[in-house]
Order: sequence, then structure tokens, then C-alpha cells
Amino acid sequence: MQSLKPIGQRLACVALLSVMAGGCAHFQKQPTTTVRIHEQEDNSLPEGRTMPVVLPDVGLKLSISPFAALSERDVQSAEIAQTAGGAAILLRFGIHGTMALDEITTRCRGKYLVVVLNGRPVTAWLVDKRITTGQFLLIGDFTDAEAQKAVDELNQLAAQSK
Repeated sequence: MQSLKPIGQRLACVALLSVMAGGCAHFQKQPTTTVRIHEQEDNSLPEGRTMPVVLPDVGLKLSISPFAALSERDVQSAEIAQTAGGAAILLRFGIHGTMALDEITTRCRGKYLVVVLNGRPVTAWLVDKRITTGQFLLIGDFTDAEAQKAVDELNQLAAQSK
């Protein structure tokens, strides 16, 4: 009768190799870019329900929801768009993000949406129209290099979630 020990050792070896092969993806460099879109909130709300932000380029002080309405997980693709002021980022949202953007821009007319890129508020957009296309042109306080890095990492993150 053959011993079960060699079979167990082989199974353990195969299991270890499969864990190591699958684990390699875990150690790959993950995208670090975050894009969060927050809604403006009423200043009269209790503490903890709002988060104060200041947009340095215009000195605008706003209270926003601490919870993002949209994030980088909602982005389906991103690309650089050249504007007169330099590089901008064209965000294209997936179906969930498209529906959320439509709802937000319908409900928040006359209020600001604040875009926070990598933890830093970069722009505030006064909602003056409904966005139904699922596309948002992000023009803000960031360099062309920051915009390119954000586009590359947002596309990498979108590819991983497919």
C-alpha cells in the first residue's frame, strides 16, 4: 500500500505554488489616485454632517458633505482634454455614475459640487444644468503632470474592475 505522505506533500506544494502565483497580483503597484465629488451642504447642519473646504485658487469657502456622491470607482474611463488654461480631465462614468451624476445635477441646481483630487479640493462647479451624458470635464487647480498621472491611474483602476 502506497503512503499518503507523498500525495499530501504534492498537494501542499501545488497549493503553495498557486497561492504564490495568485499573490503576485496583490503586490503589484496599485493606483493611488482618488477622485471624489462632494455636494455642497447647508452651513446650518450639525457638526459632523458637513466638512469645511477652501478652494485656494479662488478663496471660496464651502461646507460639503463628508460623504462623496461619486468616486474613482464610478469612473469608466478618463482622458486628457486640452483647454485654454491647460490640461483638464474628462471623466466618463459607468452606468451607476451616470445615473448618480444625473440625479445630483438635477437635485443640486444652484449649489456647488466640489471635486477633491487625491485629498485636495481642486475645483467647485456651480450646478447650472443637468448632466445626462455621464461625462464630467474636470478643470481645476492641478498641473499637467498631475492630470496625466490621474488619467493613467483612473484608467488602470477602471480596467481592474472590469
